Amino acid sequence: MILGRFRSLVGYLFLLPFFLASVAQAADALVLGVVPYLSARKLAELYEPLRAHLSSELSRPVVMESASDYTAYLARTGAGEYDIIATSPYFGRLAQREQGYVVLGRPLTDLEPLLVTRASGGPSDLAGLRGQVVTTSDRLANLTLAAHRHLFAHGLKPGVDLTIRPMGSHANSLAALEKGESAAAVVSVTALKQVGGNWSERVRVLARIAPTTPLFYLAHRRLGDAEIVRIRKLMFAFANETQEGRRFMDTLGHGGLKAVSEADMRALDPFVADLKTLLATP
Repeated sequence: MILGRFRSLVGYLFLLPFFLASVAQAADALVLGVVPYLSARKLAELYEPLRAHLSSELSRPVVMESASDYTAYLARTGAGEYDIIATSPYFGRLAQREQGYVVLGRPLTDLEPLLVTRASGGPSDLAGLRGQVVTTSDRLANLTLAAHRHLFAHGLKPGVDLTIRPMGSHANSLAALEKGESAAAVVSVTALKQVGGNWSERVRVLARIAPTTPLFYLAHRRLGDAEIVRIRKLMFAFANETQEGRRFMDTLGHGGLKAVSEADMRALDPFVADLKTLLATP
């Protein structure tokens, strides 16, 4: 028994340097947190070019993470678990105002929210959604909040006149629509492109919602001013000046990166108020 314990101890001491090296590497890694608007596998596929570029140029590991849903992602963002975030605009403004993040940039293209129904059948107008189910990716998604405002402006109160049903991802939301489990789905022009499966041919646009700010990239203030400036320059050069980066932006439907003004951020405050109201609702 003593010999067995001795061998176990020797084995532990042999492995300890490798374990410590792994911990040190993990501690040095930057975490890129992407809002979970698609499945984890799809997000990993889409954002891998950015992760790989940052890791190469910064000469340090960059790991990509998300969360099980928007609520968990918002909690992780608030806890500072991500170093860099690609997040929805309302989450981004909240992160800037209250959670210690600094804005890096935003895509060139605006987000174009849509209410879509099945290409064959489905309601012919918004009035046909009364008493029906509308699916969406997540109740806290900015597309969902934009849809809430649009429906309310057209005399339909979500939760009273119709049901908004979160499905966990755009793919799930669209699948539920196709199966007849909902009358419409909340998506965007870019989401239809990113989710794959020729969905633009399988659905019909029921309503176009006013374009809004797309996702934001932000970095946590703890990285320091110099490192944040460096990361911003790397991301802009990658997205706007390299062939690989332009392909990455084209795949996302984002066109490139541009700066964000403080006026742009302040314009989101009414939507952040909506978000906080929703968060306070059981």
